[in-house]
Amino acid sequence: MWRELIFLLSFSLGLSTYITAQEQKPNVILFFADDFGYGSTNVYGAPKSLVQTPNINQLAKEGIHFTNAFTTGSVCSPTRYGLLTGEYSWRTRMKKGVVSPSDPSLIDANKKTLPDYLKSLGYTTAVVGKWHLGYKKEKFKNLLGKIEMGPNAHGFDYSFTVPNNLDDVHKIYIENDQIYGLKSDKISPYGRSFYGKQYAGYDAPQRVTEQVMNDLTKKSIDWLETVDKDQPFFLYFSSVAVHHPITPSPEMRGKSNAGAYGDFIQDIDRCLGLLIDYLEENGLRENTIILFTSDNGGDIPKKKQVMPENFAMNKGLKINGDYRGDKHTIWDGGFRVPMIINHPNKIKKNTSSDAIVSTVDVYAFLSDYISKGENKTPSNAIDSSSFMDVINNKKSSYERPPLIHRDARGRKAIRTAEWKYIEAKNPDSKNNEDHAQLYRIDKDFAEEKNVIGEFGKKAEELRGMINEMVK
Repeated sequence: MWRELIFLLSFSLGLSTYITAQEQKPNVILFFADDFGYGSTNVYGAPKSLVQTPNINQLAKEGIHFTNAFTTGSVCSPTRYGLLTGEYSWRTRMKKGVVSPSDPSLIDANKKTLPDYLKSLGYTTAVVGKWHLGYKKEKFKNLLGKIEMGPNAHGFDYSFTVPNNLDDVHKIYIENDQIYGLKSDKISPYGRSFYGKQYAGYDAPQRVTEQVMNDLTKKSIDWLETVDKDQPFFLYFSSVAVHHPITPSPEMRGKSNAGAYGDFIQDIDRCLGLLIDYLEENGLRENTIILFTSDNGGDIPKKKQVMPENFAMNKGLKINGDYRGDKHTIWDGGFRVPMIINHPNKIKKNTSSDAIVSTVDVYAFLSDYISKGENKTPSNAIDSSSFMDVINNKKSSYERPPLIHRDARGRKAIRTAEWKYIEAKNPDSKNNEDHAQLYRIDKDFAEEKNVIGEFGKKAEELRGMINEMVK
């Protein structure tokens, strides 16, 4: 009798544990690199003799990588807005450029963001790293006092952020709703940033550029330590590398054969590896989906002989692969990025896909993946398209709706599987590049031959699509 009771109790407990494991939602780490071009990792063609990215390589080997992944902007704020809202940034007040250091929040207070959505499913959420989407309700002079409308107002339970970029004028970190380590309200402007503007001079610990990647990785792990092991988490790790100034960590300095820029690339890989190590050591890896991508293409400065990016390219590193243009531009070098998705034993290993996907689609994809198609993506994520069929090896049934890009100057382009149409910047200009253009990108990936003269009707059709979507 007792043996039967013990057996039934053990069976019941085992079944309960099995059901709990089956119902447990996957943890999510979204690793978002900064200015990380298509050709900057070994998976996408970077020679191992120049840079080595073993952790990114392993992520792809044990998951899926996309060869036609694109951002919505060729600069950071537009893409970051789309990533978190599932909506094109040109639907907001920001028609061109990026969010400035004193701009209010670009995200509307009532917008249901990706972390908002995940919280509704029981997730605890955090962002660590670059924010660049503004703070407060109106333009501001400084970040003293309680900081409203930052990440914590947009779905994140915890935030430890760099306000704009690696060497912005604020020069401090923001933890949740206030300047990290602020001692007083005293402000003493001093020195100048990489861009020539004077630092704000807050009475708080000033960021050291060479240590920022280390600081962000440590803060991420510190936060992971606080998460209840039975609660799923979403970590948006927003890297500051490889945005200039190119300042690799002491651990990576001199470790690549592509100069400081190559070292900085390896910093991204190193920090990704540290996060993966933590997951493995704490039994979390198997139930964590990792998505690795970038906010736009690599930046190629015009000062060709003196900048680290150019030094690396002169060594043979094709930062943006063989694609035309770079960050800021309307060409594919500004939009095409690596995208790798890995979930052990859930996503087929060592696969690639040439399906067109975008960073704006991450919202709909994660919604679909986590809910297994049971929950609809929030209706406000109007520009996000789930590519779950690709993950499920049903590629033939997936075709993304036309994708719209926006460059630094606000110029738009629209992409289908075969065509890319670029609207006119100035139809009266003597420079042909300012005119409307059409490329048969399935045959002309380098965007070398403008065929708008041969396919005028197709150009008008695509221009009409842009106008309709804008309406």
